[in-house]
Amino acid sequence: MFKWLNKQGVQSDKGFIVQFVGRFEVEYQEGEKIISVYVEPGYTADNKFCLNIESNSFVAWADGTPIPEKKQKEILKNFTEAMEFQNIGVVVE
Repeated sequence: MFKWLNKQGVQSDKGFIVQFVGRFEVEYQEGEKIISVYVEPGYTADNKFCLNIESNSFVAWADGTPIPEKKQKEILKNFTEAMEFQNIGVVVE
């Protein structure tokens, strides 16, 4: 379940936060760990607003600590669910 923090961010009851910090930047946060994700706004084939992200967006935390592949998949799932809660699709390129 998600709750709105403000107009730019949501928090999950699973313990992570997804927050827009700029036009082309979204932060994913778990506790003290943060990932800054570069995003490009766009539209899906069915004309839904979406964010395009790179496939390597979740390979390391902001401090440079590598993220294992299993955890990367979990973070992508969390990120996508947070965006869907905000009625925004996610396209991984």
